[in-house]
Amino acid sequence: MSETELYRALLAGPDEKTVFLGPGVQPQQLARYAAGLANARGGVILLGVVNGRVADASGLEPLQLGHAVYQLSGGDLLVHVERIDASEGVVWALHVPKSPFVVAVGQGAAPYWNGRELTTLPASQEILSADPSAKVLAGTSLRDLDPQAMQTIRERLRGRGSPLAETSDLEMAQALGMVKESQGETLPTVSGLLLAGSSAALARSLPQAEVSYYRHEEDEVDYSFREDMVKPIPAALARLHELIQARNNFQALHVGLFRLEVWDFDVEVYREALLNAFVHRDWTSTSTIQVHHHPDRLEISNPGGLAPGMTPQNILRHPPQRRNPALAGALAQLGYVERAGLGVDKMYRLMLRYGKEPPEYRSWQAAVTLLLHNPGFDADFVRWVSQAQNEQGAFTLDYLIVLAALRRAAQATSDLARALQLPLPATRKLLAKMQQAGLVLPQGRGRGRLWRLAQGGGE
Repeated sequence: MSETELYRALLAGPDEKTVFLGPGVQPQQLARYAAGLANARGGVILLGVVNGRVADASGLEPLQLGHAVYQLSGGDLLVHVERIDASEGVVWALHVPKSPFVVAVGQGAAPYWNGRELTTLPASQEILSADPSAKVLAGTSLRDLDPQAMQTIRERLRGRGSPLAETSDLEMAQALGMVKESQGETLPTVSGLLLAGSSAALARSLPQAEVSYYRHEEDEVDYSFREDMVKPIPAALARLHELIQARNNFQALHVGLFRLEVWDFDVEVYREALLNAFVHRDWTSTSTIQVHHHPDRLEISNPGGLAPGMTPQNILRHPPQRRNPALAGALAQLGYVERAGLGVDKMYRLMLRYGKEPPEYRSWQAAVTLLLHNPGFDADFVRWVSQAQNEQGAFTLDYLIVLAALRRAAQATSDLARALQLPLPATRKLLAKMQQAGLVLPQGRGRGRLWRLAQGGGE
């Protein structure tokens, strides 16, 4: 947001998507306003405004603001904090995404911003925003939770040092949101069945939990091997790992004193991709997750389109939104996923640092496919990046995106902006920093300017 846009907002006053708060607001209240916006239409909090005028908030730290909202919302809300330098002082713009589920802060009713004041969430809105993974399915019982699967969860918690590992099965399940009270009974939730349901219970009550794996030879449409599995998520992940690793090769690369193993498909990357498919899929859909394993790519498809406003062209920058927060929360406690929604960044970083192509998303209204490409890897580029990081420290994801984009040919600033999913001004600032660090060099001037890797960068 520019200074001009800030003053335009001040003249217009607060509305359904804009909240003004003074610099002295307490963290709990800030988090409640953020949750109120998230539960309504999403929007922006302009922090450092009193009575329609700028009240300098330069004493506040952006990381602390974002962390406070994240912590006080129980990890359900991640906001983007932007600094606005106005003539009277600093204003912080907290961009709050609309949440697909109800966000609460502390005890009591969930907050809701109605355009004029912070109130409580309307009952109709709460019904519409219900989390499908937290629901109880008719005809289920605690007998549908498999003892062996529960033991797997317990061992996972014990390995993380969680005190939940030493509680009873029921207490452990309650803490993970795997069960809830319904009409006087304790019953498994959708999350509970997905994490520890028996194959029979899943097939009966949640058949869309099936995952299909296909192995293809070369680039053939027909598959040479297929396995359909109806298992709880931990067991499905383990079996998919076995199937993919059976045809996953690696090349050893020596960088200085270190030996790197560069796999066709990095284990952490495809594991993250599979978890994303489970966490973000539409569990109300009867369609299933499909994994197509080609020699040159992995294709992982799941039902449910990207979140509203999210596209393949902005997925790196869009605030994360979870379709199934109860399931995501349980998987986070078990150490499978990050609550902050860092999966996409993690996949990009791991693939780019090994000279691979970045993940490719293809989106439709009711489905998403993630492609992990295996075109080989650029050994000289990997060595150069490793050496540069040893000298300068670990690179940010933005640095890696630029370096990977330039490793084959020089590119214009506009092309790099698209790869980064950033505006042109932010891209120019980033390139200036990278030039100062001796990583990239400009060619030409004005609109004809191109950027290339500095000498030794693989050209």
